[in-house]
Amino acid sequence: MIPRDLKATLEQQQSLESLLLWGPRQVGKTTLLDQMNPRSSAFLDDLHLRTEAQNDPAFFLEKLKLPCLIDEVQYAPNLFPELKLRIDRERRLRLKSGIKANVKAQYLLTGSNRTQLEESVKESLAGRCSIYELHGLSVREIWRVRNDLSLGEIIFIGGFPELFQRPELSPISYLNDYLLSFVEKDLARSSGVSKIAEFISMLRLLAARAGQFINYSEIGKLIGVDGKTVALWMELLQRNFIIHLLPTWATNLSKRVIKMKKLHFYDTGLCSRLQGHQAPETLMNSPQVGALFESLVFSEIAKTNSNHLRRWVLHTWRTKEQNEIDFIIENGEQITMVEAKLGIQSARPLELDTEAKKVFPKVFKKVVVTAGGDETMLDATTARVPIYSLGAWLLKNL
Repeated sequence: MIPRDLKATLEQQQSLESLLLWGPRQVGKTTLLDQMNPRSSAFLDDLHLRTEAQNDPAFFLEKLKLPCLIDEVQYAPNLFPELKLRIDRERRLRLKSGIKANVKAQYLLTGSNRTQLEESVKESLAGRCSIYELHGLSVREIWRVRNDLSLGEIIFIGGFPELFQRPELSPISYLNDYLLSFVEKDLARSSGVSKIAEFISMLRLLAARAGQFINYSEIGKLIGVDGKTVALWMELLQRNFIIHLLPTWATNLSKRVIKMKKLHFYDTGLCSRLQGHQAPETLMNSPQVGALFESLVFSEIAKTNSNHLRRWVLHTWRTKEQNEIDFIIENGEQITMVEAKLGIQSARPLELDTEAKKVFPKVFKKVVVTAGGDETMLDATTARVPIYSLGAWLLKNL
């Protein structure tokens, strides 16, 4: 079992009465919460339990010993008002008796469909539930136990824990099944997407455009839907941690900065599968490898941010003259600029264009992330950091 960074983070937190861990399916949410030693568990993938939880939530909860784990809680939305009722009742009893609040969460919840979960949580568990994100494995987590893997294998396999726990599984078959079961069935159909074929076509087009700035109208014309529909579908994918649309740094100091968003996938394995790659070796020789590596760098920053409860805000940068900075990390008043460069020896210090110098008179740190090599300084202001140590570098320096 691969140790997860978020587990150590959760053990240091003082949670509210309930804890919700959301993220895509098969990223290890249930496994992680099971390590927090619940006294009972209920898995709502089971149709019988799901029906019972939905039809008689009070009776369902009465049978569980606290703390309890309830998996895929979005399948029984009627549970949320009952959870609110029980949490509030316990709060009143503690207040009346003068007992200090028990900060250990009694209800450990998981959910893989954020669209379905958000409304229920906002209505019933606001101020009663601590919410955390869990993504697939980061390079830092993978490298800790499998530093024999090549960069091509990491990009090709992606971050689904089961593919590392069970090496006999075919990543191609696993990810094909994942696209069919979660992305198409659980996500698209449950969210009311009627044009499934067009939705999947859009997903494949997005994979081919990973690391690029996205024009909704262009995508819509290619698949036969309007730009507003594309925007809605992409928001659905983003809310459920399949893709991320990275905003350009907003500024009034320059009119040369474009306002389009840059697309990245959280999981490079899923992206490479949608692109049709059959093996790590051919992937590394393909024209898409640079963009896939850039998405891997994005994913590592985002996962480090979530796993360690940092408050970094990510942006990108592009001017009308096509000058780009891959990632700008805003940490309070501290600005860190990150470039993804696949080559090791070809890495050069990060130089700012004229507009960037105007907008960012003071950049605290600059880093070029490469496929390998050792950490070193390329000049007085730019560090070169290999992808496998990027997470540790960010935690140390930001």
